[in-house]
Amino acid sequence: METDGLEILPRFETSLVSVIMPALNEAENIRKAIRAAANGHTARDLEIVVVDGGSADDTAGLAQGQFEALRIVHSSPGRGLQMNRGAAASRGDILVFCHADTILPQGWLQAVRTALAAPEVSGGSFRPAFVPERGLTLRLLNRFRYPKNWRFIWGDQAQFTTRRIYEAVGGFREIPLMEDVEMARALRRYGKLARLDLVAKTSSRRFAEAGAVRHVVRSIWLVFNYLYTGADPYELARRYRSAGRDASR
Repeated sequence: METDGLEILPRFETSLVSVIMPALNEAENIRKAIRAAANGHTARDLEIVVVDGGSADDTAGLAQGQFEALRIVHSSPGRGLQMNRGAAASRGDILVFCHADTILPQGWLQAVRTALAAPEVSGGSFRPAFVPERGLTLRLLNRFRYPKNWRFIWGDQAQFTTRRIYEAVGGFREIPLMEDVEMARALRRYGKLARLDLVAKTSSRRFAEAGAVRHVVRSIWLVFNYLYTGADPYELARRYRSAGRDASR
């Protein structure tokens, strides 16, 4: 395991945690995501940075006033770019990257602090679940025990790390797809990745739009081609868009 000479930060029992929330046309979900992240916390523990990627709806307006320590940042679309802009605007020693259609579970903040207190841990994610759970494919997927291997630590699982390690790896790659896979690969250079047993719930709308089996197969195909055939992320994004999804979301 490489560490590139990086000294792991001390324990994080009282460290400020920043939730970075990239959003694009998420008027339906943004308030629920903010409230779940903020649940039971105050500005002493937590700040939330919503990074709006030029929404055509009222995403930014609906986010206003939902938490005492909430900031709205505006950016061009693209999750890697938006998350980097949010991290730059944040102050926390711990960074949690939570998509605007993802609901963090009760107890998430302390679980993240506890995980990162282990000196060998460089980052991690939550167990994913997709809701509403409609059909056999989603029922099976939601019961699948994802391994801790970095190849399975994806953005819809709410990735987290320390600011120091985030800066050491250079932040997210600002590419149209696979920025989450690249972050997980980079974090693995600095330590082990934790998969918390708490469940982060993400909207299953992508499965409904594309068809559940098709969406799963396409996602695996994209990751495989990116990691093992050297596929260009811009070409993969073009194919993804042509299949009916806006790859900037």
